[in-house]
Amino acid sequence: MVESSGMPIVPRLLRDMSAVGLVAVDKRMNVVLWNRFMEMHSHLSAAEVEGRNLFDCFPELPQAWLEKKLKTIMLLKNTAYSSWQQRPYLFKFPNVSSVTSEAEQMFQDGSFWALRDESGQVQGACISIHDVTEFAIAQQLLEEAAEQTLNLEEISYRDALTGLYNRRFFDEQIRHEMQRARHFGWDFSLAMVDIDFFKKVNDTYGHDAGDEVLKGVALTLLKELRASDTLCRFGGEEFVMLLPKVNRDNVQEIADRLLDSVRAAQVDAQEATISVTISLGISQYREGVNGEQLLKEADKALYISKTGGRDRFTLFDPDDAAFQ
Repeated sequence: MVESSGMPIVPRLLRDMSAVGLVAVDKRMNVVLWNRFMEMHSHLSAAEVEGRNLFDCFPELPQAWLEKKLKTIMLLKNTAYSSWQQRPYLFKFPNVSSVTSEAEQMFQDGSFWALRDESGQVQGACISIHDVTEFAIAQQLLEEAAEQTLNLEEISYRDALTGLYNRRFFDEQIRHEMQRARHFGWDFSLAMVDIDFFKKVNDTYGHDAGDEVLKGVALTLLKELRASDTLCRFGGEEFVMLLPKVNRDNVQEIADRLLDSVRAAQVDAQEATISVTISLGISQYREGVNGEQLLKEADKALYISKTGGRDRFTLFDPDDAAFQ
């Protein structure tokens, strides 16, 4: 059911939600939903906000950035995210948590997606606001403590930029994974990942933005993997994944999901919203194949993905002449 304006009718449950903020705007940036969470923290009722232009109500919002993001989402019909680590908050709400009273403002994560009517037509965009103040403060405190207590061994296993494991850790971990695959008869897949046209990102937006893209891609990949998987930064814009108990069919499903997730993600960097794609090369453990050979096979498959058009994956086939 839709309203006469074409906007979807919002269920009462969403309006009454107090744990997560929900804001919806139409194509003219007029507010069509202002739920209970937003009322509580802005001290403005839905009646005071709905029907008015979002930026007239909240002139402190980063209008150029936010309006571009919302219009892009409506045009591309995709989703985007904003982390407190990139932008501490979207709406300048006071922190009301007694646990983290030292923080003046609420730290927020934001999600953005297109708002459709029952016929599938985009009528506007929706923003969800998550209060992550306690998590943010805890993480900040944890980072401060970790900075003081991390030992040299742990540091030597981590990539300083992304926080992922590094090449040294990979060299040790692949031996363990292959030993387990041989001992238990498990399937085991290895995937090399490369960010497409990464040099162009650096040349266009600068190296600081390139660093944000590396961190954003790393986080996107991590979210799609299991706890038993291992993701390492291999060097530059390359990553490598160790995927135990993953067979040929499974790894292709995983690769498709990774491609989709990175393709849909957007990274906020230097006041620019950057989207990238990745290419993958995948090899699979076989009896008699060592770790070095498995890595070379994945690298060959990655090369074919890159030369074949990028934004795709290639599975190494030892019987295919293209890989000889």
